[in-house]
Amino acid sequence: MSGGSKPDPGVLEAQRARAELYDTLGQLRERLDYAQRIDDSMERTRRRIARTKRENPLGFAVGVAAVAAVAGLAVWGIARRVARAFD
Repeated sequence: MSGGSKPDPGVLEAQRARAELYDTLGQLRERLDYAQRIDDSMERTRRRIARTKRENPLGFAVGVAAVAAVAGLAVWGIARRVARAFD
């Protein structure tokens, strides 16, 4: 075999198939790595919250107060039902 000869077409096809397989496996690994996807989502959410807080502090404070009020009402409603169940 000389240095100027062309590779066998079967070898080229196998190399292309292997590269495609590795690409597919990499994509599957990214899609199935749920822990990393959750971490990425949490980081994006943290950045979005920090940006909202920086850009609109009053709106952020109102949002936090609204969430706290809804959570408080939910806890109060559950506690009330539990207390009634024991009466």
